[in-house]
Amino acid sequence: MFTSSPEASRRDLLRSGALGLTGLAAAPLLNACSSGSAGAAAGRKTLAWETGYLSFFFFVVLQETAKRESKRRGLGFVGKNANGDSSAQVNDWNSLILQQPRYLISDALDSEVLVPLTRKADTKKIPVGMVDTPLTGGEVDISVTFDNRQSGVMAAEKTAELLKAKNGSPRGTVLNAYGSLTAVALRQRKEGFEQTIQSKYPDIKVVSRPQNNDHAQALSVVNTTLREYPDLDAIHLPTDIFLPDAKKAMQSQNRFFKVGDKKHIVLTSIDGSPNAHEWIRAGDLDADIAQDPVAYVQICIEMLEKYSVKGKDVPLGPYQNKKYFWENAAIAKGPSGPIMTIPPYFVTKDNSQDPRHWANIVTDQWGLKETQS
Repeated sequence: MFTSSPEASRRDLLRSGALGLTGLAAAPLLNACSSGSAGAAAGRKTLAWETGYLSFFFFVVLQETAKRESKRRGLGFVGKNANGDSSAQVNDWNSLILQQPRYLISDALDSEVLVPLTRKADTKKIPVGMVDTPLTGGEVDISVTFDNRQSGVMAAEKTAELLKAKNGSPRGTVLNAYGSLTAVALRQRKEGFEQTIQSKYPDIKVVSRPQNNDHAQALSVVNTTLREYPDLDAIHLPTDIFLPDAKKAMQSQNRFFKVGDKKHIVLTSIDGSPNAHEWIRAGDLDADIAQDPVAYVQICIEMLEKYSVKGKDVPLGPYQNKKYFWENAAIAKGPSGPIMTIPPYFVTKDNSQDPRHWANIVTDQWGLKETQS
């Protein structure tokens, strides 16, 4: 017969949702049951970071945040970059686990292949945090992500609204140049966008084409679609990373016109990047939905330090922090453990200057600059 420890039982209760913040307050004895993993993790002084890319500005910001937070907390930093290769990411994780870091934080290229490695890290008493793209299972101490499906829904509703203003009713042809579907985040954005259009707006035709997270392919997809559909009404991108490619394609075919021009092609995207803020203000981009990579990493580290390295489970319940533009979120039971989902919101001309936007933090405070090519 096998029996579980009090700490393991408590973890099961948290993941089942039976204990929330109130439950934690009522269980001080369980909080006090610090396992050997707590002492092991707390004694280590290196933050391990593994990223799927560094060729895109969004991921540069994720890593820069991890570096700044590790320095602020007096920790060493070791980082690896998979360069878009999920097999390389697996190798990176194995290498970092061997180094016995204080904890390992990563953004996944593939939401399934890393699952066994989270269990390996758990046996080595290494807390794991995921940011941006969560996993579909495994043993993750905290995931900080974004309501990706809702962002797709919001983009679809905004596209329909803009097409109504342009054409008199929500009708027309829309290119959805979607990203790699091995990442659950991009898969959910595609589903949210396309299912909303298909279920609610029968007069909107969606041309759904993959750009597979590649600049050359994104440029080719938009160019090809513009040639095939001379009356294309709108373009949606699942991430701001490929806004420059869409703009370049439209410019090359003399199809790029400002918001308000009769020839303007409606353009929507997701991320809230510095480029998007600039283009919103300039009238080049109709709508952008923000996520927050700075908050992802800062909150992930906050939770790992406050709970995981001390042998405690991250509690479920509301989270509030007014230093972030969105201010309120929630930590809930996820498929791999506690998951905080940051709500999407629109960047507008009116709110774009707010200093709490991640785009303004990294440009105005950190001095980073996003290229437009």
